[in-house]
Amino acid sequence: MHNNDYVTPFYSSTTPGTDTEQGSLAMDLTMVIVKLYFETKGNIEKKLGDIANIAVGYWPFYIVPINANNAYVLEGRGLFSEKIRTRVVMAKLPALAAHLDEGTIDRFVSSMEKFVGRCEGYQGFEREEKKIDGLIPVSVFENYFVFFFKNMKKPYLDTSFAESPSMSETAVKYMHDEILKIFDDEPLNFMKQQHGAFDKACKKWIANLEGLIKEQIQDPVASLKSKGEWLYPELAGPVDQSLDTLKGQVREIRASAKNQDVKASITLADQAIASSNEIARALDDYRRNLKALDDRIASEKSRIESERKYWQDSIEAIRRLQERMLQAVKGFEEQEAILRSQFIEERTISFKAGKVFTCGMPVFLLNFLKKGKQETRTLAPVILEEVSLFHKNPFKEPKGFGDFERWTGEHFTKAQNAFEVQQNIKRQDIFTLPNLKIDVSNGIDRMMDLGYLDKKKHGEIRDDELHNIFTKG
Repeated sequence: MHNNDYVTPFYSSTTPGTDTEQGSLAMDLTMVIVKLYFETKGNIEKKLGDIANIAVGYWPFYIVPINANNAYVLEGRGLFSEKIRTRVVMAKLPALAAHLDEGTIDRFVSSMEKFVGRCEGYQGFEREEKKIDGLIPVSVFENYFVFFFKNMKKPYLDTSFAESPSMSETAVKYMHDEILKIFDDEPLNFMKQQHGAFDKACKKWIANLEGLIKEQIQDPVASLKSKGEWLYPELAGPVDQSLDTLKGQVREIRASAKNQDVKASITLADQAIASSNEIARALDDYRRNLKALDDRIASEKSRIESERKYWQDSIEAIRRLQERMLQAVKGFEEQEAILRSQFIEERTISFKAGKVFTCGMPVFLLNFLKKGKQETRTLAPVILEEVSLFHKNPFKEPKGFGDFERWTGEHFTKAQNAFEVQQNIKRQDIFTLPNLKIDVSNGIDRMMDLGYLDKKKHGEIRDDELHNIFTKG
């Protein structure tokens, strides 16, 4: 046996303002009778028999605060368990030190390409996976339990019995610690640290490259001179001397011609031709040297431009990596924020608490007698549908409802639990409460007033079924 801090209502409504009778035992039982009427197609007594006992049992849940405004719910009897992925495995996160290579600028950029690529794969980061006993699956929680846990209240039934949780508070604390890993900032902080170290290395290389660009001599002539590789070809000396010789030889030819000394003129002419050939060779050499120097200047200019472009391209490559890394870290942060908000949205209820509370989900246990045989039926809380002429059944059965009712029924009626359950039902039997039948009859009237029952169904339930099943068999 267990005392709950809170209980959920037996029924809730999707139509605001129609569940004004919440908290009334008679109205809760009314929901059960009406539900049985629709389940048996209007033949409760014929199909099930007469009621011998009625008891309210509470199925245990833990309400565990996750922050100042929200709490998640753990089922306390082991109906559910689910594997969830929590935080990223720290040992598998990309570390800068394992990639960094600063041997050359090319090696640095290449190593950082690999590092950033790993960081961009944050969606595939390996995560710890844990089995959480009692954690209600998202689909079930969203479609069924949330209707009731949002309206929790202090226990109002004096006559009821509560199942004790099979999961200890120590186990709940362990599982809570595992769930809190979803909100662990350690992986985020590690990635931010790696980003900081990465950015520092990038800025250092950019500063070095910008220094090289700033200090670079861009004029090719000045560059060659600074390296001691400037050598302008000499021409004046050898050519002037050859020209002086040639001029003298020409004067001598003219003098010999006047003397009509043919032989001397021929000799002098030959010498003049030789001198002119030397001058031509010297000029050819000079032209070649000038061309070689011009090619050297052009080559130096190309080298300067290529080197400058290489440095500039390297800076741009590093800056692109910086932007990619920034986006990767932002993406990782956003992903973690989304995972956390999804857990809050999908797994929690709005509940302010500073500690763990226990809460009970009520189930009605009815012993029916038919031809001397007893059958125990378990009926779970219901959700009233919006009032509509098109709805033949006023109850909404979302995903998870049938499973919960079946599992609780199996637990209460299984052989090893039967004796204790029957003892509790008889100990907390409400069948003999004064005016119970009248109160349920008034509840059925209320259902018609709210529009959930038409006059025909109202009459069949109140006047026929209610009278028959409340007659001891």
